[in-house]
Amino acid sequence: MPTFSRLAVAAVVLAVPLSVSRSRADVYRCVQAGAPVSYQQIPCSSHDKPMELEDRRSGWSGLRPGERALLRSYRDRDAARRRRSGAAPKQPDADARECWKTRNQLEAVRSRLRRGYKLNQGDALHRKRENYEDYLRRFCPG
Repeated sequence: MPTFSRLAVAAVVLAVPLSVSRSRADVYRCVQAGAPVSYQQIPCSSHDKPMELEDRRSGWSGLRPGERALLRSYRDRDAARRRRSGAAPKQPDADARECWKTRNQLEAVRSRLRRGYKLNQGDALHRKRENYEDYLRRFCPG
């Protein structure tokens, strides 16, 4: 390998981590008369510094303290309502739902077989019907 190509490869390999580390854009807060006017990626004036952004996954990270307190009060009020009602959130039975879905699919295949089908679709429809019936026999009561 020629020396020039080795240097080019080395330069590219060294430059990639630098470009990856700069993937997050800077955000500048433009203020006029003490109130924020806009947020942008370009500095508002020459002496502006980018904002320190927190990299949190929470939806509460951008809220002011008063807004956080309000949301907490709403959350606490809703939790108290749920406790008073005594009703736990209902979790649908996944097995029953899967059996219901399979029964519906089986009925759709049977309906298609009764209505008629093209010659090349017959084997696939019969195979589906057998698979659905087998599933229902093995996993679904009644």
